[in-house]
Amino acid sequence: MEMENRNFGSYDVPPTLQELIRLKDELGGDDQFYLGLNFYLELTTLRYFNTPCDVVVFGSTGMDGIHYGFLTEFGTVDDLEQAPVVCVSPMNFDGPTKIIASDIKEFLSIALTDEELFYNTFATEEDYRAAKQRWKEDEESSPYGPTEEKIQRKEAIIRLIKERITLPHIENPYRHLDRLDQQRQERVAVKTQDLLGVIGEFEEGEVHIPYYVHKDEDLNIDELRQYMSKAPAVSKLAMVRDLQLNFVLWHEEKIREIVADSLNSLNLKDEVKRLHEYE
Repeated sequence: MEMENRNFGSYDVPPTLQELIRLKDELGGDDQFYLGLNFYLELTTLRYFNTPCDVVVFGSTGMDGIHYGFLTEFGTVDDLEQAPVVCVSPMNFDGPTKIIASDIKEFLSIALTDEELFYNTFATEEDYRAAKQRWKEDEESSPYGPTEEKIQRKEAIIRLIKERITLPHIENPYRHLDRLDQQRQERVAVKTQDLLGVIGEFEEGEVHIPYYVHKDEDLNIDELRQYMSKAPAVSKLAMVRDLQLNFVLWHEEKIREIVADSLNSLNLKDEVKRLHEYE
């Protein structure tokens, strides 16, 4: 199945996502798909200013711009079937992106039961369990809750998904996401303001020299251009993350040009195209 657009770039649509596309068609469209899986498929142009340029978007919740995608680690992931999955909550300006699954099958397993973990924050596991109980009670007492027919239809769709796709069993989704975050922080070569970080290695003799940027402080364009021209590759990519977090590159032409030039210097053509997805 071919999907030629800026979103997927040079990547093929992974087998599990192909199966989801077929399933949506068999179910009769977006609404029935959402009923079973709690998200919509989004395969082309859905991006926000703070969607990382190395994310291939594949789904959305349909609320507050929240969307899901494959993190390609700036093109170093060979196959999207094995790519980490992230949730981007664009209205969470300080930390919009977090890793929510090791791959798409793990994502689906959690999405069927605990998708609220993807875009909400809870201080403790007990807080999350209490919130789930409240939501359940509210739904049961609401006159606008799902009908018995709708509940049965949802259960039938979930059974169909599990028949078509072998999903891993996640014993405790809350703790699993917590472990994913810990593992991520242990692996990053350079930390970034969005806490996503950059995976990679420095060449012999290279060191990371931080360059601080913030949306509320003036940015010296000449200094930034000089930094990006001399910084190691991993440092450049970390700066790309920080710039996307702090500035709306769609409206900041000079900054966007510096980011695009830096990505082009690393032969990251797909990432450059995604920067211009809004055009």
